[in-house]
Amino acid sequence: MNKDNLKRRVLTGMFGGSLLLLSALHEVSYLAVFVLIIFLSSREYFKILGSNGFRPNYNLGVFLSVVIFITSFFYASKGSLLGIYFLLIPILPLVCLSALYSSNNSETLSNVSVTFFGILYISLPISLLNFIVFDGNGYNSIYLMATLLFLWTSESAAYFGGSLFGRKKLFESVSPMKTWEGVLFGLLANILMAYLIKEFIWIGHQTLIYWVFFSIVVLISGVFGDLFESLLKRNFNLKDSGNKLPGHGGFLDRFDSFFFVIPYVYFYLKIIDQLT
Repeated sequence: MNKDNLKRRVLTGMFGGSLLLLSALHEVSYLAVFVLIIFLSSREYFKILGSNGFRPNYNLGVFLSVVIFITSFFYASKGSLLGIYFLLIPILPLVCLSALYSSNNSETLSNVSVTFFGILYISLPISLLNFIVFDGNGYNSIYLMATLLFLWTSESAAYFGGSLFGRKKLFESVSPMKTWEGVLFGLLANILMAYLIKEFIWIGHQTLIYWVFFSIVVLISGVFGDLFESLLKRNFNLKDSGNKLPGHGGFLDRFDSFFFVIPYVYFYLKIIDQLT
């Protein structure tokens, strides 16, 4: 990566990261920003498929993705997990019915499948985030902000550590630039971040061991999320999913790991809650 592109990447990351953290401080700004993220990510996903021989229901897919998140937000704010199950029931029939109005009926199964998958891949994982920020006592963004800090820390450390010392490829057939050394740097950086969170950011909120395991969950699931999106892009011979974020590519490029991380963070929090 040349210096100009690295500079754009750093500046975009700093600005976007600060905006995301600030938006997490209040539930209204949180809702607005994540609706925008889902909308733009879904558009990129369906646009990529539409440019590569598929005919997904673009408008319905984007619409349902946004509606699922907004609806689950209000369910979560009332402390009810019913919203997720309630929303899952009509999604598949709606996507299937939309195929009746498609001008191309020769590949109905593949077009319905990729439409439905786009909703599962982007909207449902982030919708679980609503049940993390609403903890039964109102809106609480600590775990969202911790997830973002661990994810950005591990990705940045993995990138620079892998660039300087990377030798052993992690998954060369999918992402030739990712290395085991980069993952190790990400792990070490996340452990340091766990210590900083414990001692200086949310003092006394949880134990150091709690935050270390939290960071490991984020690291591992984030790596797999990044690899999966790399696999999708490789299938379509794409370098980036878009160009909306200078130095990063598109919104799918920036939030691919996040989509995978949220379900595992949710289950980690629930498991710990049951054990304590």
